[in-house]
Amino acid sequence: MVAIGIFAVYAGVGVTAMVRMNSDAALSRLQTGASTAAQGQIDLCLSDQPFNPQYSQVPPELTVGTSSMYGNPQVNSGTSTAPALAVYTDPTSGSTVLGWMTTVVANTNARLSAGSNDSGATLYVYSITVTVFYNYRNKTRSVTMSTLRTSDS
Repeated sequence: MVAIGIFAVYAGVGVTAMVRMNSDAALSRLQTGASTAAQGQIDLCLSDQPFNPQYSQVPPELTVGTSSMYGNPQVNSGTSTAPALAVYTDPTSGSTVLGWMTTVVANTNARLSAGSNDSGATLYVYSITVTVFYNYRNKTRSVTMSTLRTSDS
């Protein structure tokens, strides 16, 4: 009887540990998917051309403000009540976890100070912050990535 009781305790602990490991693996897959989506948007913002704010050449992805658009061509990523961005799709069951993305672009132009006879120069620098949100087990989770983009010329 004692041996069966000890075995039952160990079996319960083992099953609990396996359930926890499975949940942690699911969270890791979702975080990887959200990170990939955010990195894709960051890459697009860094590579879209021409980017010369001083000549009013700014791609739509780099319009100053907050946007829920992603990709090229731009597609709406949805909202918290209607997510439309696929964060992860299970290859076996085909079920998809949907999320939504926000991209915040801020003009952080800086002015270089110069000597007394020079007016200085403006550095055209934009700050880009991409956040991908998704819901998992009734909790909203997010991944945020940031970068800076300077003028092409």
